[in-house]
Amino acid sequence: MTAAPPGPPAPRAAGQITLDWLTWALRDARAISGTTVIASVTVEAIGDRGGVNGETHRVRVAYGRGDGPRSLIAKFAVERQGPRRTAAYQRWYEREVSFYATLAADSPIRTPRCYAASIDSDGDYVLLLEDLAPLPQGDQVAGCSVAQARTAIEAAARLHARWWNAAPPAGDALPETTVGLDRAARVQGALDRVWTRPRDLVALPAAVADRIPRLAEGYVPLLHGMASAPVTVVHGDYRLDNLFFGADGADGGDIVAIDWQFVCRCRGMYDIGYFIGLDLDPALRRAHERDLVAGYVAALQRHGVEGYALTEAWDDYRRALLLGFAVFLIGAAGEQPNDRMTLVHEVGLGRLAAALDDTEAFDVLDA
Repeated sequence: MTAAPPGPPAPRAAGQITLDWLTWALRDARAISGTTVIASVTVEAIGDRGGVNGETHRVRVAYGRGDGPRSLIAKFAVERQGPRRTAAYQRWYEREVSFYATLAADSPIRTPRCYAASIDSDGDYVLLLEDLAPLPQGDQVAGCSVAQARTAIEAAARLHARWWNAAPPAGDALPETTVGLDRAARVQGALDRVWTRPRDLVALPAAVADRIPRLAEGYVPLLHGMASAPVTVVHGDYRLDNLFFGADGADGGDIVAIDWQFVCRCRGMYDIGYFIGLDLDPALRRAHERDLVAGYVAALQRHGVEGYALTEAWDDYRRALLLGFAVFLIGAAGEQPNDRMTLVHEVGLGRLAAALDDTEAFDVLDA
């Protein structure tokens, strides 16, 4: 676990951000000079796009002398106790702090500049990050174009190729799969308990609803399969809400990826199936998913990955759809921070269910 850095006490909530700490943090990150003076700070909560598992705020900075970043993003542990316990159990905050400390600088996907990152033994943490506005943020509810999907998949392929079957510096802090194989049985128990809840949110195809118990039964073996070689570093929550597109984002452009709490080691296709299943309208997905999967394999090859066949990738894609569906089943049954996240789960479950049905994904459980 990363210890708190030297300097003034790090804030553990938005109301604890002080001029002394902010000045120290920005100077330590070489974002301002030693003579720069911060005159005032205004902190405002980011609304329903601020994330689920933390408290996210925009920090506006006014300078009395010199200049520096005028707007920053500060992330803290979630205040609600249920999600806070889950975050601690899954080590989400520790993972994100570790990512920025050890992997972000080498990530082929652009990430927000990190000015400060620290975490205490009790899980209280702070991340002080670059504010990406006015870059357009993806919208999972609205979905994306095929051009944007190709851009996101190409970026993910660069990330995956970078650590394909290689041990990253933060390997000890990264679990195998997003939930960790040592916690798989407990998560399977949660899936067993909640799988009926989504029927209240979205009408699932009978071919999907009737086989959810089979998904719960096969959940742990699915995770073990996704954790088998070849593995790499994956984002783990690779969906539109966590992606900012470049200025030409309407036509694709490059991306910036945020929210690295689920970063882990497993097969790279986890990110791809999760993204395609959640973020493409079903009609668009049906028309393009095989080409998108093939495009991912081709992108890996361009970046030096050998031996990953398209047939293997397609089976991994279907496994990733199943695991993504399980994530959203559990998430939909939990406490939602706002109405938008309820809608995110509703739309996501509908799209994933359609993808499971179209691709006959449940068949891989019996293979």
